[in-house]
Amino acid sequence: MSQGTAPRCPICGNANWHDRALPECTHCGLAVVDLRFDAERLRNAIGDHLQGRSPARGFAFAPHARRNAAWALGLVDGRPATPRPHSVTLGMIARAGEADTIATMLADLRPAFPHAIVLLDGTSADAAALAERTPWAQIIAHPLNGDFAAQRNRVQALAAGWVLQLDTDERPDAALLGSLGWLTHAADRDGLQSLGLPRRNWVDGVQSALWPDIQYRLNHAGIRFAGRVHERPVVPFERTSLALAGSIDHQLSRSRVVERSVAYEAMSTDAGRPSDEAALLRPLTAAT
Repeated sequence: MSQGTAPRCPICGNANWHDRALPECTHCGLAVVDLRFDAERLRNAIGDHLQGRSPARGFAFAPHARRNAAWALGLVDGRPATPRPHSVTLGMIARAGEADTIATMLADLRPAFPHAIVLLDGTSADAAALAERTPWAQIIAHPLNGDFAAQRNRVQALAAGWVLQLDTDERPDAALLGSLGWLTHAADRDGLQSLGLPRRNWVDGVQSALWPDIQYRLNHAGIRFAGRVHERPVVPFERTSLALAGSIDHQLSRSRVVERSVAYEAMSTDAGRPSDEAALLRPLTAAT
């Protein structure tokens, strides 16, 4: 069922549904009896079911969907998740010219992360200058050379445990920061290595229709990325999960969206993704 003809999933916000006997969200795997649902009522009913208070009525779960829904509702094993400390490393890839933005970002996020690694597309002198301003972070220089996956992999190789990789125009929201401890603890228990986080794209201050724009940015350090552009971690599906307990906020301008598409297409054929550009430039609605 195509985008634009159906409501957004009450669990993940996706507007695409598999055309099956029970329409199934193409992202989180929630299946519903009828797409003419009341989103708030259905979400509450799913929460009651997951906490053992009622049977499943009007919905069903694909094999991977129960955990997706539970984590989105802040539940682990049918109970509200308990905040936990974490040892997640903040990883960043950035350009040397963004030093001021990087320093501000690291200062803002320093209380939330025990360690930070920045892979700078610049010189060793650029890295040394930034390191003087941010002595609590590990700053390394290496040319990007048009390969985002290789740059992310250099960050991965310098880290241990779980790594959250962000770009300089992204920020984790408060819900994501508050859930990192219990999410990674639950993921370790379930043998997971890569978690997909929803990303809100804000274009000139307006949330775009490209939502939830899942980004697999929370990964074990041993995981490696592939793809020069639109890089993704190389990991078996059964070792992955959506982690919908919080989001990444991504700030863009309209001109940046267009410029980025052109630049990506020049780096790799079909990487411009005109459908993504169109969705980014369209405001979010209940059914988009």
